Amino acid sequence: MSTDLLDKQELLALARLDFEKERFDQALIRLKQAAALPGDDLPEIFALLGVTYARLRLWSKAQASLTGFLKLQPNALNERFQLGKIYFDSGDSAQALEVWQQVLAREKMHPPALYHSALAHVRLGRPARAIECCDIVLSSAAPDNLFFGRAKELVEQLRKGPSREPSVEASGTSGAPRKRH
Repeated sequence: MSTDLLDKQELLALARLDFEKERFDQALIRLKQAAALPGDDLPEIFALLGVTYARLRLWSKAQASLTGFLKLQPNALNERFQLGKIYFDSGDSAQALEVWQQVLAREKMHPPALYHSALAHVRLGRPARAIECCDIVLSSAAPDNLFFGRAKELVEQLRKGPSREPSVEASGTSGAPRKRH
């Protein structure tokens, strides 16, 4: 299919489909084509480009794309969370915590940011801070919330003490922006 005839919205729609089907190479090509077209930028191109780069483990490009998106949409909490996740997945727990603090400054009970902050604190050797983050999730999230269960497990691991190193791996590589948490 020739993409010469497609506009930014069409390329973005096709890139979304490619991303959902885990065809990250095709999504990347379509997103880069869309970003290069003249005309008004669609901020979502940069958001999806950021998480596509993350899935390809191109961390600095992922960070740059999401940072560019956040300049256009500074109130986008999910994408700000995703930026922190990209820092975390690339091994920069301290920077991830800074980004997640920005999320939590706007939404104090953001279970994904709280849980992932706990993981970052574990990586940084601060288990008491990790437990504090998990306790907030446990006191504020519904028991059927994904992060409630994960926070509960992490607290249990941490309270068992140093004889058993808790897993500090996040829930997979950064994924597509989601509307709900």
